[in-house]
Amino acid sequence: MGTVNINTFQTFKLNYNVISCSEAAYAKGIPIKNELKSLILTTSKGLYLLNIPGDENASLRSVKSILDVNEAFLASNDQLKALQVQSGTICPFLPQLWCLPQLISKDLLELSYVSTNNGTRNNFIIFCPKLLLQSERCIIGFFSKTHGGG
Repeated sequence: MGTVNINTFQTFKLNYNVISCSEAAYAKGIPIKNELKSLILTTSKGLYLLNIPGDENASLRSVKSILDVNEAFLASNDQLKALQVQSGTICPFLPQLWCLPQLISKDLLELSYVSTNNGTRNNFIIFCPKLLLQSERCIIGFFSKTHGGG
């Protein structure tokens, strides 16, 4: 358990900026399921970082159930700004995000690799998704609508 330094990853460069998982997967020539979708969520228990495969849609119902909270929603632009990120730059290994509790999809852990940005919209990293388990506070579960989370 502990810190994973974003600077230890090999970084690859894209020819243009991407924001969405589908744009990123297309630009990289990889299946969208291998593009990590990381979303910052606000709950009554604080902020959480949700990590799911890029081809999945998040189930806030599942998040609320697992966390036993009444509300869970995407962080506001002001909250993203306070964390020094914006859409398309959310990487779980950024120090300001790595310290958040991580919700990790079981589906991710079945993949041999995933890719995500390195905190920018035109650079990315590739890694084994099990590396996310090194987070000090991680919760593993099914967090997508595919698994009946609605």
